[in-house]
Amino acid sequence: MLVRNQAIMRLKKGSTLQECGEYAILQGYVVCKTGNHLLKIMKQGTFTITEDYFLGKLIQYQAQAELHVERLPMLSATDFLQKQAKAQSDMMHQLARQLDVYSLPIKERVMALLYRIACDIGEFRYAECRIPVVFTQVEMANYAHCTREYLNGIRKMLIAEQWLAPERNWILLDWDRWEKYIEKLES
Repeated sequence: MLVRNQAIMRLKKGSTLQECGEYAILQGYVVCKTGNHLLKIMKQGTFTITEDYFLGKLIQYQAQAELHVERLPMLSATDFLQKQAKAQSDMMHQLARQLDVYSLPIKERVMALLYRIACDIGEFRYAECRIPVVFTQVEMANYAHCTREYLNGIRKMLIAEQWLAPERNWILLDWDRWEKYIEKLES
């Protein structure tokens, strides 16, 4: 449900933004996805929803928990067209990356998902990166294309191999190690 309060829109979890334009996230997270494929998660900052002719309704921008977002005015057509072109290029890159990730074995798929979420919204402290509690285990499993039980098994394996901290939250240990490993996967 979309509620307008002056220029700020408040959306509940699962609500989607569909109108072409530039938006500023004031509070909360926006998930950019296609079907059950997570392309990107965004926190405070700006993003652009491109016109329908680009990919139609295949790409969804959905509120993850309560979201406060503001639609920004178009300052100039040229500026918006440049931002839209950049958003389209980024979206094509995200789609291509998702195809590559989908072909990986499950452990590597989970690791690639955790790394991508950490890059998008992670909270870095020293050599660790904590992923805020934004997704349920079921949502994480769906984005990794496995069951929740299988995801928990992979999590235990990653803790034993010292990729993750043995805590309830997702805390990626030794960030340099993660970067090198994912870089190797993507090459």
